[in-house]
This record gives sequence, C-alpha cells and structure tokens, in this order.
Amino acid sequence: MVAPAAFPLTAHPYKSRVNGSCAYELGPTTAKNAILFIGGLFDGPHTVGYTRTVAKFVEEAQDLDYSIFEIRMRSSFIGFGRSSLKNDVEDISALVKYLRSIGREKIVLFGHSTGCQDCMEYANYEKHGNSPVDGFIIQAPVSDREALKKDFPNFDELLALSEKMIANGDEKEYMPARMIPAGFDVPITAYRLHSLIAKGGDDDFFSSDFDEATRKQIWGRINRPILVLHSEEDEYVPAHVNQDALRKLYKEANPLVSTLSGSIPDASHAVYHAEGREWLAKRVVQFLQSLS
Repeated sequence: MVAPAAFPLTAHPYKSRVNGSCAYELGPTTAKNAILFIGGLFDGPHTVGYTRTVAKFVEEAQDLDYSIFEIRMRSSFIGFGRSSLKNDVEDISALVKYLRSIGREKIVLFGHSTGCQDCMEYANYEKHGNSPVDGFIIQAPVSDREALKKDFPNFDELLALSEKMIANGDEKEYMPARMIPAGFDVPITAYRLHSLIAKGGDDDFFSSDFDEATRKQIWGRINRPILVLHSEEDEYVPAHVNQDALRKLYKEANPLVSTLSGSIPDASHAVYHAEGREWLAKRVVQFLQSLS
C-alpha cells in the first residue's frame, strides 16, 4: 500500500484538559471561519483522509472563507475506551473558545462516525453550558448499538456484564479483555461499552428502532442548520436499516435538517474512493454557502 503524500498544516497549541493540546489547521490561516472536524472511534488527527479533499474544495470556492481544524481529544485513537461524550464536549468547547479568541466568526462542527454523536451531544447547550457553534455536518451517522450487535458474537453477554458492573458501582472498571471481540480489542470501561451498546445509552443517537417521541427529543436540541450525509454502501449499517428513510424521519423531527442532506453514492463508511470524496466535498461547499 502506497503511503499518502506529505501535506502542509498549521499547528495551534491551545489550553484544554488534553495534555499538550494542539489543533491542526488545513487551508488558509487567514480564513474568517472554521470547520472543526471530529473523527470516530479509533480516529485522531489526519486519520480520515477525505478532510484534505474537503479542505481543497472549500479553499477553491470563491465565496467561502473557511479552513479546517482537526482536534486531538482525550478519546482520540484508543482513548475512547476510558472516555465519554461529556469529555469530548469539554475538549471540543475548549477549541471552539480558542477559535473565537483568534477571530473566527462562523464555526461549523463536522463529525464523522462516532464524531456525529459528539455533534448531537454538543448541541445540548443547556446540559453542558458549552460554547455555541453556527452549524453541524454529520457524515456516516451510524448506530454503534446496531453495528456492534451485528459484529459482536457475544453482544448480549457483554451488555449483561456491563449492566452488572455499573449496578455494582464499577462503571469505571475495565471490561475483561478476553471478552472483547477481535478488531475492537482496546481497554474499555463498563460505562463506555454500555454507552455504545445499550438502548438509550449515552452514545445511542441514530438507532433505527427509536419511536417518534425519542427522535424528536434527540433532534429537537439542534438549533442551527445541520447537514446529514450517509454513506450509501456503509459497511457498518445492518441490512434492515434504510438510511434514506431515516433522513426523512430526521427532517420531520427538525426542519433545520438541510435539504442538501443525502447519501454519498457508492461510498464506504469513511469514503475511501476519490469520486465519493469529491461528491462529499461539493455537498459540504453547498451547505456552507447556504449558511452565508
């Protein structure tokens, strides 16, 4: 496999609860506005390759003035196993405050995969008292509960043990390593695993089995425009889930769901192919133009 080519960026040290925190900017450092990109489980700065495609298209758009910032959080890479969405909101809010302090006018959160959960949780300003943003983009908003139920052969056993540990006050203790399926073998607390796989867990925002009242409660917190982009061939979406139908339900739950929302043609979860990345980048440009 050929290594990706070198690319330039600007590193921004800033104050947060992350030791040695630093954000990484793609695009013009003189931009008036910022896109703050948040990856999913196992991600960190530069692990989602399409950010550079998006940065290129955004920079080339004559009527836009944005750059992209990638964030390293306490949950980045394998840190998610001992972290939470609450921690993520704190880390993201610290960067939002920094971006405001250097004069960025509009700030749009852009989540990929579990980063979509971060966007939804971030929008709960009443709960967190965090710094508001001006819009949201979520790409591959997949239910971890439904995805892991499909992939974990011992799903029910893991759920039962995590519930037992939490009931015994051991939510911060790690799940037994021997029980964690291959491919997901990271140290993970009972709390975080339960958050990911339990119905109504803290990470459970996009499951297809929610009733209308639950969807309205979740999507009602969004008070700024949001672009919802599914991947048409997402390998983490179970066969019974209709993503097009879900987007329609999200739009019914909140009219701020953009009419530009859609499925990226032939795209995998992280949009590995160039055609999909360009489609995604063009749709992001259109959405940003709609915020002007």
